[in-house]
Amino acid sequence: MKLSGLGVWNLYFLAKFALYLRGDIAFDWLFNAAFFAFLLLSINSHILTRIKNGLSVILAVVLLYHDSWLPPISRLLKQVANLQEFSIGYFLEIAARMISIDLLLGVFILVLVYWYSAKWLRYTSITVLGFAYIYWFSTTPITITDTNHPVVVKNKVVTQVPVNVTSSALTGTPDQQLKMFYQQQAKLKTQFADTFQGEQFDVVVLNICSLANADLNAIGVKPSNLFKNFDILFSDFNSATSYSGPAAIRLLRASCGQTNQDLLFKPVDEQCHLFNNLAKLGYNSSVAMNHDGHFDDFIGLINQYGGVSASKLDFSEFSPSQYGFDGKPIYSDKEVLLDWLDKQPNSSQPRALYYNTISLHDGNQLAGRGRMNSLQSYPTRQQQLFSDINLFIDELENQGRNVLLVVVPEHGAALAGDKLQFAGLREIPSPSIVSVPTAVKFIGPNVKNRELREVTETVSYFSLSELISNAVKSDVFSGATPIDRLLNNTQSITKVAENQDTVMMYIKGEPYIQLDGGEWTRYPSN
Repeated sequence: MKLSGLGVWNLYFLAKFALYLRGDIAFDWLFNAAFFAFLLLSINSHILTRIKNGLSVILAVVLLYHDSWLPPISRLLKQVANLQEFSIGYFLEIAARMISIDLLLGVFILVLVYWYSAKWLRYTSITVLGFAYIYWFSTTPITITDTNHPVVVKNKVVTQVPVNVTSSALTGTPDQQLKMFYQQQAKLKTQFADTFQGEQFDVVVLNICSLANADLNAIGVKPSNLFKNFDILFSDFNSATSYSGPAAIRLLRASCGQTNQDLLFKPVDEQCHLFNNLAKLGYNSSVAMNHDGHFDDFIGLINQYGGVSASKLDFSEFSPSQYGFDGKPIYSDKEVLLDWLDKQPNSSQPRALYYNTISLHDGNQLAGRGRMNSLQSYPTRQQQLFSDINLFIDELENQGRNVLLVVVPEHGAALAGDKLQFAGLREIPSPSIVSVPTAVKFIGPNVKNRELREVTETVSYFSLSELISNAVKSDVFSGATPIDRLLNNTQSITKVAENQDTVMMYIKGEPYIQLDGGEWTRYPSN
């Protein structure tokens, strides 16, 4: 056994170096160096050499997947049941998004250059230098300072409302900053009043899957125009995750500060449950959806961890308006919302609704039409959803009741994708996925039309709970209390988001990610 050059395997490492420096993949230096050393071994036995070559191909594929931003194989294995529900058409659609013409052309050029220069260039030496450079590049320390907030240009028809920055600055290493953030958040709890201080009101929460600022930007829609008939727009609301179940739990636990991902699936103080606090005020709470909630046991998650009781949903009166990526029916938002409204008892008791819609989810197909790329159909589905919401608002206004309406997306659709994740992939909770537009509207006989107030600082679910609590403590529906007063204790926070074993946090005004407890890496911009 002796050492030899890598030969054509140099192409593998040179391609990975280029992808890493572009930000398209990560690069586990130790694993790649071990693979490099294994390839250098030359074995005299013909049979063992063939075994080594076959094993090398397998290891190369596994290591490339390991270095990619795709979900870890262990996580995919846990999701096998969910993946089996994907339709063949949706699998083909995803596969088409993964193919990059630029990447294919780059590989072709690299192979061509290697082919003509391999005779006079020592590529194994170049590969060694590449390893040395990446080792130096990856061990450069990160300088930490407090976070900065984006500057938003003032819109002529929108009044910007500054909020109080009450949380202390985060300092130290990224891990220390994350720990400090959660320590600060653990102290937050909304203190609801025992009774209404003014006129009572209904609370309606519309939780929309797959709608972020980046998605609206991709289809040429301004959030301030979309919500122009609302009163408050949180234009940099942090959904804190990029998956539906955790997002819904975080919303339903809005009365406490943000927790890490693991704590979402553990018991929590009842005071954290928003709808439990409303029930103590006499609210009659209900849950409605335009889907059956079976995928990933969504309805089970919100029942067990969200503090709401969702009875069996009956869709026998409705016809599907769309079909999901799994072929299951999705119903008209207008029909489901108006049906809920029609079935409410004529009572003075305040009512609270949690409504979840997946009309914008990736992979949806419009009923009665030929198959369309779900990214292409997104603008049509978005227009229909908000047409239905506006019609629902008209009906609420016609009833003459006081209503506090909240529209809050679960996460974005990742319509455009980026360097790390192709369109539709949401494994990493990137800023473009978790920065969602959240709007609040006050409806009632004495509520006058007002211009939209835009809060541009980063806020999250706790701010919604505080706003509802402040409305209970005020007399905003009489028209006597300015809406601005409800925002007095709204807190601007550091943007932190999590999926399982994946964290995104703003450091020095820039997004950084940590995968599986490893090093912090800056999330590249497009």
